[in-house]
Amino acid sequence: MKNYLLIILILFPVLVACSKKAEKVELKYSVEEIDNLAHETGHSNEKNGGGLNLSDYSPGVNRLESKALMFKRLTFFAVSFETVEQARTEALRLNQYYARNWLFDRVEGEPILEDYLMEKFKAINPKRHIQRVPKKHEEGHGKSHESAPSEHH
Repeated sequence: MKNYLLIILILFPVLVACSKKAEKVELKYSVEEIDNLAHETGHSNEKNGGGLNLSDYSPGVNRLESKALMFKRLTFFAVSFETVEQARTEALRLNQYYARNWLFDRVEGEPILEDYLMEKFKAINPKRHIQRVPKKHEEGHGKSHESAPSEHH
């Protein structure tokens, strides 16, 4: 009987430790990563940070990291949240894009911004059941479509 008790005492901590669920690790972008990925953007020169009013967003906003950015003369907001779920919930509420713990506001309906954020940050709009595919923008606006290589083989 003592042997059974001893075996139970030895195995109990192992069984309890194995039964714990693995904690989910959230991937987050730091402000430095956002700045590095968004090297093509600039800080907005518009008055009041381009109209960024952090009180318009749900709780969990990181006020020090959030900023107004500009890409190809289009202003949008990069709003940092404490968690990925907060950023996703706010993106769903606003019908906007998010990537990790960042919400990108004033993007929906601007194909250039949508493409940029989907390519650079792998951002998605959680309200869209089917995510759109970013278009490849070519530098030369006046080039003929005939000279472009065919994608059909």
